[in-house]
Amino acid sequence: MKILVSVVLIPVLTAFSGISAHAQTLTAAQVPAVTPSAGSSLKELVGRNAPLSSNRLSVALFTLKPGIAYPESYNKTAEEFFLIHEGHGTVWLKGVPHAVKAGDIVRLLAGSRHRIAAAPDSILSFYALTAPPFQPSDYVQTGKP
Repeated sequence: MKILVSVVLIPVLTAFSGISAHAQTLTAAQVPAVTPSAGSSLKELVGRNAPLSSNRLSVALFTLKPGIAYPESYNKTAEEFFLIHEGHGTVWLKGVPHAVKAGDIVRLLAGSRHRIAAAPDSILSFYALTAPPFQPSDYVQTGKP
């Protein structure tokens, strides 16, 4: 999937190559993945330290292998959306499970405790859009599975 960013959405971006531009394209394949925990990968596409720089929002592509879950967490001040890209699984919002599949959108207001897991028979790939951009100091893991 290619992410398109235009001058209408974000006025000033720094290009992947370091050249300033008003509109740019980037494919997820251009961004190296990191492994935040076993069975998962993360590609930060847009954000403060991402290939497409932005001080307004961040976009990260997460992929969970079948049966893999992230522990419960929340953002102190940022609002976040999960755009489910591929597969299916479950999102828990304040402890209540909700089935999710490709094409679904999950909204998380600041302070909303949540967790997400891939189904045992499916990967789960989703874009996390966070505004303001993700920063580790805003992210809290509760310690609950």
